[in-house]
Amino acid sequence: MRLIVRPPSEAYRRALSEHPDRNAIDPGRALLQHRAFVAALEAVGIEIVALPPAADLPDACFVSDVLITLPRAGEPDGKSALVVAARPGAPSRRPEVASVFARAKELVDLDAAFGSAPHIVEISEPGTLDGGDVIIYGDRVAIGVSARTNEAGAQQLAQAVRAVGYRAYVCPVSDRLHLATAVTVIDDERLIGTEAGFATLDQASPDVAPLAEIDRILVPDAELPAANVLAVNGVCIIAAGYPHARGELADTGENVVEVDLSEFTRADGGPTCLVAFVH
Repeated sequence: MRLIVRPPSEAYRRALSEHPDRNAIDPGRALLQHRAFVAALEAVGIEIVALPPAADLPDACFVSDVLITLPRAGEPDGKSALVVAARPGAPSRRPEVASVFARAKELVDLDAAFGSAPHIVEISEPGTLDGGDVIIYGDRVAIGVSARTNEAGAQQLAQAVRAVGYRAYVCPVSDRLHLATAVTVIDDERLIGTEAGFATLDQASPDVAPLAEIDRILVPDAELPAANVLAVNGVCIIAAGYPHARGELADTGENVVEVDLSEFTRADGGPTCLVAFVH
């Protein structure tokens, strides 16, 4: 598994955000925080694929929104069986897709020389899809329909993931930016989120996160940014400054690494937003 990242540029000060402190975004400080975040990933053995900053794209550091890759269901350590180029709901973000998609295709094309080629999908009009509306655990894929992802885009992705063995669930999101704003994946059988995040899953279907199969770590609303957790190589990377969430994760035996991501929470982002997986 590799993670594609892209550092913020000076344009990041114009990032889309509903955060009350959005006007205080500091691109220089964000760059330092991004470097520390990448160093934390490298310290736990993650292979990083770094793209150059995008000088004219304020939100380009949030690479998760433009690319989704999946191994075949039941093969968590397998190579990518599906590569999806998203189509962000914000038109200003659509120029971000091409460079990330092209780099991912380069990586999987190299892998395909030693095996079967993955299925390539591009979300098409009228569909819109942000990767932040997608969470993947076991053979389940939950897809949020939000202000950024519409029903057409969600259904295009659902069809694509079913073709490689996953169960897809479309989950309406009305109270936040993305599905993953309030619920993310620790492992195939454990999720972390707020009450509202889990309610979104439950309202979609009792099969999305059944209590008999999926353990839930609950985060209070006051610590919403800590509901966005990047779980990789046996560690949970969370934004620093959320003691309840850190304690809950530690109490369940998770190895927690805190990173200062305050400049990214000001743009409604978290650790999962800053990476795109390439299996």
